[in-house]
Amino acid sequence: MKKHILIFIYSRKSKYTNKGDSIGNQIELAKEYIDLHYPNSEYDVETRIYEDEGFSGGNIDRPNFQRMMKDELKYHADILICYRLDRISRNISDFSSLMEQLKKYNTDFVSIKEQFDTKTPMGRAMMYIASVFAQLEREVIAERIRDNMHELAKTGRWLGGLTPTGFTAERYDLVQILEKNIDNQLERKVKKACKLIEDKTEKKIIIDMANIFLEKKSLAGTETELINRNILSRTGVFFSTSRIRAILTNPVYATYDEATEKYFEENNIELFVSEEKKGKYGKYGLIAYNKTDSGTLKDKSEWIVAVGEHRGFFSGLEWIKIQDIIDKNKDKRYRASNRTNNALLSGILRCDCCGSFMRPKATGNQPKNANYRRYYYTCELKDRSKGSKCNGKNINGIVLDNEIVKKLKEIFIPNSDIYNELKSMSISKKDNIKSRNEEIEILDNKYKKNSTEIHNLVEKLKYIDVSIINVVNDEIKRLQEENNSIQEQITVLKKDNKSNRIEENFEKSSSQLVLDIINNYFNIFDELDIKLKKDILRLLIKDVKGNGEKVTVNLLNTNIDAERKTFFFDSFNKIEDVVNSPLEHDSDCDRILTANSLSSPTEYDSSCDSCNE
Repeated sequence: MKKHILIFIYSRKSKYTNKGDSIGNQIELAKEYIDLHYPNSEYDVETRIYEDEGFSGGNIDRPNFQRMMKDELKYHADILICYRLDRISRNISDFSSLMEQLKKYNTDFVSIKEQFDTKTPMGRAMMYIASVFAQLEREVIAERIRDNMHELAKTGRWLGGLTPTGFTAERYDLVQILEKNIDNQLERKVKKACKLIEDKTEKKIIIDMANIFLEKKSLAGTETELINRNILSRTGVFFSTSRIRAILTNPVYATYDEATEKYFEENNIELFVSEEKKGKYGKYGLIAYNKTDSGTLKDKSEWIVAVGEHRGFFSGLEWIKIQDIIDKNKDKRYRASNRTNNALLSGILRCDCCGSFMRPKATGNQPKNANYRRYYYTCELKDRSKGSKCNGKNINGIVLDNEIVKKLKEIFIPNSDIYNELKSMSISKKDNIKSRNEEIEILDNKYKKNSTEIHNLVEKLKYIDVSIINVVNDEIKRLQEENNSIQEQITVLKKDNKSNRIEENFEKSSSQLVLDIINNYFNIFDELDIKLKKDILRLLIKDVKGNGEKVTVNLLNTNIDAERKTFFFDSFNKIEDVVNSPLEHDSDCDRILTANSLSSPTEYDSSCDSCNE
């Protein structure tokens, strides 16, 4: 019995040169290779040919190459054959990526000219070498970017993007250059650059922030004071501790002087000073590059700091004093353990008074020899402002979490009204789509008929009497306008079909997901780990709003009517704490809460390092 194999043949010729083998010759050579190595007597060969003529090999954005890769994902060819490596790509990275893709689906690659066949040891070695070159190329590019960053850093210019709080950007003339114009004549032009300019309103905010921090010696204390003074960021929100830390540690606010020069040297941070600025202490501020990677702050040793064109807000000694306090507080700052945040409604529950999230806090009075820890939910804004901006009552966390799970188990049970409704929603309804498809087919046939009539009338124009040409032209115009209208109708119907499919698929999949949870997880919910419990609740609950007196829960599926998907808890004081709850929560601050009560005022402990940080 013959062995069936699927072979892809790819050929390409660039439009930028008239040299090289034609598309036809490349395909013929590939077929000869197949006949020689896979004779009809032994193999049942299925070939698919992909041709890109008039496309460069500089990238892989070629229509038939992309079509071939889609087919590869679908059919997994046994072999891909091309005449020469550069017919696939002249870019080593693209070629290496292709090799990885082929390897994933066990597809061999053959290059006839170079005798590159991945079935052979030499072929595999060549593929490895190609990968090494691709890695080398990436490393060279990364090094080049680093070198360019060093060169740009030496200038102290602002390179673009969102300016730091306290500054705006201004363009200025950097240097005059000579450049050829379209007539190939030299023309004098001015090259521009950007520098930071202080914003007086925002500068006051930064200075106030620094003074408060030096007084409080705490990021949390600074945050609370800024909130109490109604000092907002440029985006109109209160400054968080993380934002305050990012601002106060940014070298852009420091002045270039002997103190900062020594600080950066001792901390192994590169500091670039141009010849004209060297030794001119107190006149310029600093600017930092390469501080973050995808939003994450890098280690200081990776920073590149340069003397900028702007003035700093603080002297070197003031800025360094702030850094020393922040560094000392790092050792005292609370760090969450693996058991932290076991509260089920963390990230869902919001304060009914101000709309802020309610975060779990462990109580100071913990039961002895228990396998759980008491905690309560407190408003984030209340906690941050120490009660000055919100006075919403706290909620007993264990009680609320257990009561909500209990209620959900009562609602989402097999064969309940909601269960049956979800089941019906999970069944696809295609009547509307079918009706629209039939209408599209009718319109499409009408469009083709009109097009044929237009073609016939145009052909007859050369033979008909001049006196009736206007009549024929009017008819052609009418048919063309009708076709335009048909095209618009077809577009709308196709759009409706697509939208309907998306909505239907979403409705179907989300409903089926809830059914799966009910059928497979609710019976063993108490035995699941905390992450899975939270994931399940986020699939079932849209939002929870409340305080120490009342909690409102809205279920996520909006197709279920409002009365059935909204329920209340308003008798918390009658509910006893669940001693055997598996929920655990580590304290991030020893705040006081009566053990068995639902709500209690938050108390700020000035001796607590977590509060102060």
